[in-house]
Formats: sequence, C-alpha cells, structure tokens
Amino acid sequence: MATRVASGRGIAPERLFYSGAAWSMLAAVLIGFAPSWFLVPFNGLPAHIVPPTPLVHLHGAVFSAWMLLFVTQTSLVAAGRTDIHRRLGLIGLPLVLAMIVIGTITGLAGIARASGPPVVPPPSWAAIPLFSVPGFGGLILAALWKRRVPQSHKRLMLLAMVPMMGAAFGRMPWFGGLSGIVLIPSLYVVALALWDMATLRRLHRATIWGGLFAFGAVMIPVLVWQTPAWIAFANWAAALIG
Repeated sequence: MATRVASGRGIAPERLFYSGAAWSMLAAVLIGFAPSWFLVPFNGLPAHIVPPTPLVHLHGAVFSAWMLLFVTQTSLVAAGRTDIHRRLGLIGLPLVLAMIVIGTITGLAGIARASGPPVVPPPSWAAIPLFSVPGFGGLILAALWKRRVPQSHKRLMLLAMVPMMGAAFGRMPWFGGLSGIVLIPSLYVVALALWDMATLRRLHRATIWGGLFAFGAVMIPVLVWQTPAWIAFANWAAALIG
C-alpha cells in the first residue's frame, strides 16, 4: 500500500499539469464563445455577431461535447481512473470524425455568411478553420494511434487542441489582432516544452513533432490567407457546398 501511495504522489504533478491545461482550455472556450453562443438564450445575440445557422449550432454542440469529453478524460486520468478513461475513449474517434467533417463544412459556409471580422475578406478568414480543423484532426488521430504509449498519447492530445483554441482566444476582447489566434494558443506548446525540460531534461519526440504541427496549423493560415492562390482555392471549395 505504501508503495502505491508513493507512486501516486510521484505522478501527481504530471496529472495536475495535463488536467489543468484541459480545464484552462474549457474556460477559454466558455469565455470566448459566451457572447455569441453559450449566453445567447439568456442575453440575446450581440448586434455585431452574424446570426448562427443550424449548421453553426451543430458545430457548436459537437465541439462543446468534445471539450467536455476532453476535460473528463484528463480528469479521470488525474483521479487514477484509467479504466473508465479507456472505456470512455471509445466514443472519441466518431466524435473526432464528426468534428472534422462538420468543422470543415462550417468553415466553408462561413465564406457566404461573412462570419469573420469586417476587416478580413471572408475567403481569407476561412483559412483559420480550414487549417485548424485538419491540424486538430491529424494530431488527434496520431494520439489515438499512440494510445498505448501514454507519454506520447497525452502530449499529442494536448497539442491537438492548440489549433482549435484560436477561435476561443481570438474572440476575447483582451487579445487584439492575431495575438488571440496565433500567439496565445501557441503558449500551450511552450508550456509543454517547459514541462518536458523540467521533468525529462529534454523535449519528448511527441512534443517536438506535435508542437511543430500544431504551430504550423495556427501560423500558416495568416501567412497564406491574402494570397491569390488561397483566395481562389477558398472560393472554389466554398462553391462545392453550394
């Protein structure tokens, strides 16, 4: 018994790190999307927000379900209930696949809705979801592939959320311009790298490759979104869904 307790205490900081990161992401989503989605039934829709379509509501519901699953899963691991964590993880793959499909279609539909900031042309703004969704999906699928390698799995799961967090931080009034879309989400990559250096004295392979992939998913959109090639592609892709 003493050995088990000591072992549990030894991994408590790691559990706290990952569950704390997950809870901070949930808080960011709730704060960022409160005016335009979560609080609309109570406060109404702000005048500057484009009214959401049924597709947007579906996207919000599916993404919210994923956030709850993500926080629940990290909390279960923090509590030592990896048995429930593994069983609950069975619903993760279909939910991820649904998010990829719905998120991509919603991003393309946003071009016609002009749902982005007025200063950014809709085809340019579509680069944000059309890079963040595959960035998220690719890292999540890699994490599920590595589910039997816990140290890789947990890092890839955390990094997979980085591309999706720009939508939440970018809606907060405290982060102007591109800081909420690119810089603030990237701090999770920095935090994970610092965690590795503090605990492993080196960067874990999953942190290196997953971090580069996540950073690329948030940085590449703002590098290409004003190029003629991207605008032509975005308009072409949007036409495919009518």
